[in-house]
Amino acid sequence: MKEKLLHTPEGVRDIYNSECKRKSAVEKRIHHILELYGYQDIETPTFEFFDIFNSDTGTVSSVEMFKFFDRNNNTLVLRPDMTPSIARSVAKYYSACEFPLRLSYRGNTFLNNRSYQVSLPRRQRWEQSLLMMIVRKQMQRESS
Repeated sequence: MKEKLLHTPEGVRDIYNSECKRKSAVEKRIHHILELYGYQDIETPTFEFFDIFNSDTGTVSSVEMFKFFDRNNNTLVLRPDMTPSIARSVAKYYSACEFPLRLSYRGNTFLNNRSYQVSLPRRQRWEQSLLMMIVRKQMQRESS
């Protein structure tokens, strides 16, 4: 049992030493470039309400999500994709902003799926992305 606690669950792994240093350096370079182009940082929670990732808004089927429940019996999921979380945040915090809106985000995403790698399933992925939201003036007027 003690030896099992030294290992990570299937599909996830530790990143350490030189690999961690290289990853950090790449993140910093990308972040610097995005800042030069006017992108602003945004961070969203690692888990969200299930409804944020439902079939209408999400890109992943419910079966592939890691789900759990809070004290109030709400279904929560580890984010399988970052875009729906960013869209939720934009709707909540940036509705009065001028568009286009340039956002930069990074973080881990989680899938309960074996099909992404043939020999070794990968359930945790690191993602760094950018998003430029362009909304037509008509849509801005309708929300006012």
